[in-house]
Amino acid sequence: MLSHSIIKPLFLKEVKSLLTVKALWIMLIILSLLTGYSFVQAVNLFSQASRTALQYPEMARGMDPYRGVFIPTFGALYLVTTLLFPFTAIKLISSEKHSGSLKLLVQSVLNLRYIIAVKTAALTIGWLLALVPALSAVAAWGMIGGHIFLPEVLNLVLGYTLYAFVITGIAFFAASVTSSTATAAILTLAFTLGSWVLDFAAGTQSWLHSISSVSLTALLRTFEHGLFSLSTTGQALTAALGFLVLSTVWLNSGTKLRWKLFRSLVVITCSVMLSVPVSELRVFDDVTENRSNSFNPADEAALKQMNEPLTITVYLSREDSRRHDYDTNILSILERTVPELTTIYPYDSTGSLPGTVSDDKYGLIEYDYNGIHDESWSNSPGEVLPILHQLAGQTVTFSEVQQYPGYPVVTDAGSSNTWFYIILPLVFLLLWWFTNRLPRNRKKETQ
Repeated sequence: MLSHSIIKPLFLKEVKSLLTVKALWIMLIILSLLTGYSFVQAVNLFSQASRTALQYPEMARGMDPYRGVFIPTFGALYLVTTLLFPFTAIKLISSEKHSGSLKLLVQSVLNLRYIIAVKTAALTIGWLLALVPALSAVAAWGMIGGHIFLPEVLNLVLGYTLYAFVITGIAFFAASVTSSTATAAILTLAFTLGSWVLDFAAGTQSWLHSISSVSLTALLRTFEHGLFSLSTTGQALTAALGFLVLSTVWLNSGTKLRWKLFRSLVVITCSVMLSVPVSELRVFDDVTENRSNSFNPADEAALKQMNEPLTITVYLSREDSRRHDYDTNILSILERTVPELTTIYPYDSTGSLPGTVSDDKYGLIEYDYNGIHDESWSNSPGEVLPILHQLAGQTVTFSEVQQYPGYPVVTDAGSSNTWFYIILPLVFLLLWWFTNRLPRNRKKETQ
């Protein structure tokens, strides 16, 4: 067990090394500018839609600041975390690897596991700095009269933090297996951009759809939809820790290649085995204020009582908009509430396009439960849920739920331009200058 007297100096050294990384401060300045632009544009569009919504209460209920303002604003953080944040993480490994100081640390009382853990903890400081522009936008929205529902924001921050944690693991692993910073950056971008391609191609290729859930984009999308998922959280942590452990395997220069490959195989196998039970954790929480990821509480309580297997056969191709609406508004919720659910898509194997299918069943959705069959052409929850309750022989008494009022607001975010475009970048520039000058000043004092 390492003493506090060893861990604390190492952590402080890593923090100082992080704060002198040029890529970190360039990333923060770019992030401030991008966040400011995204925030101002999102507020302007939301205000334009609010002018009409204020006149019609029905339209006002559709004015959700979380989806209209916060999701577009945090999009800048997603872009920077994917493309620029890895360079900061890679630098923490590659700089010591090239200078030889990493070998000296390993030869001391420190283990590589502790070194990687301390570097990850130090990088947390950089991530907290990266959150400043996005959280500033949330505060600015509240200052100009916008509505903030805190659970939605916290869940979104959690999702992005998990995403950054996985990116950190990938970057550390890339830096440990490559000999140069540029090669490590290319390898990391191959992971992140490959995740984009996988998620995009899954919409058109059925054989990719089954594995698209492992993409980083799918991980983040769950939280962007305002849904906390324990299984998604666990899978993200498993993936990140797996990459960090792989980093310790490949950073050990005293280990022969065949043993590195063997140990890597063991780590990958253990990570996959752990991810299987983690993916079965059926703990969800709809943190959205308008409960956009949920049915009526009475409906959900009844669906959870369906103990027999439910089979749904959807005769719609993947490209059909009705299929997308059904999957988003009905099936995704049923997967979290019905204990045993099987979904069949007959047209996924044929790859038929809408309008080219001659089958008379196209557009039909069949439901089979406990030997009882029913079918419908509708993709509306108001028509589908009564069918399911009837199949299960349930009588549902709806509980009163307060209707989401919506929060239209006509405002102007122009006053925040000074903060995002001038003040915040200057603050980052001053911190950059100070952290790079501090070691020099101490050196002069020593002389």
